[in-house]
Amino acid sequence: MKKEGIRFVHSTRGNERPQIVMVGNGLEYESGQPSWKALIQALKAPECITLSETELESVPFPLQYQLLSTNIPGKAQLSAEDVKLEERRLATAVKELKNKSNALLDILPSLGADHIFTTNYSYCVEKAFYPKLDFTNMWTRGSYRFNQNPKLKDGVPIREIYYRMHSGYHALNQNGSQVGLWHIHGERSAPRGIVVGHDRYGRLLSRMESICDSQKYEGKPTETNRKIFTSWPELFLYGDVYVIGLGFYLCEYDLWWLLRRKQRERFADGRVYFYDNSNKEEHVIRDHILQAHGVIINPDGLTKENDYNIFYEKALKDIQKRIGDRKSSVS
Repeated sequence: MKKEGIRFVHSTRGNERPQIVMVGNGLEYESGQPSWKALIQALKAPECITLSETELESVPFPLQYQLLSTNIPGKAQLSAEDVKLEERRLATAVKELKNKSNALLDILPSLGADHIFTTNYSYCVEKAFYPKLDFTNMWTRGSYRFNQNPKLKDGVPIREIYYRMHSGYHALNQNGSQVGLWHIHGERSAPRGIVVGHDRYGRLLSRMESICDSQKYEGKPTETNRKIFTSWPELFLYGDVYVIGLGFYLCEYDLWWLLRRKQRERFADGRVYFYDNSNKEEHVIRDHILQAHGVIINPDGLTKENDYNIFYEKALKDIQKRIGDRKSSVS
């Protein structure tokens, strides 16, 4: 399908609602991807504060970035050159990210999902769908990028330079069905749109809120309501979302806001499923908060494993079954 003709049409309720798999960095470890901590260290300003590992762990990740990416003492007002230097460090650091698939990511095309969301900046997900292509190449990205931006200029969707709420990459599942690949926290090729510090989380949230508030409803919600989806926040609101390899840290307030917004969406009936293999004590509270937001954790009694890969394989198999069951009930 030519990208100009791509449209994402789903029901807002019922068995034809969007089926979305959201993946985090946990699925990229086997690709040799550095951890968040390693990435933060690569973004340090030359005269930033020096903190111990224990002290750093007490600081939420978005504020860790702001703390370490700024010289101490900080200026009351950053100059344009200060901002450019920070952006250059970020652009340099993300270029070091790995962009290769692995055994777990290679399972993604077999799931039959309508959309893949990733919080990662790399092109590992794209590599799973296009093993022979290099998405660090701008010509490759241009060939597979779609743009569903409803805002037009001269009859053409306006291209999103930084925060790409309406654009991503088009791919096909193993069964030939269409799938959209969305970088919800930014991507390697657009470092100014990468969501890493708390200020960028705030900018992203304002865009999400605007999109969610723009939803228009006609009549009462029904099983057959059809909608053309143009952004990833819309898809999250209405679809079933299967979250895997993502820590869902309490500081990621954009995702928590979206969870609550989805929970209050009366014209949709999609659910969120969270697959987690962590036994960390600090995640007990996080799990309670997830459940308060209507999230189902490790459905069907999925048990935690000593080997993360074994757990992920079982979780992906469960996701595949759930998506398959949903789609088979439609046909």
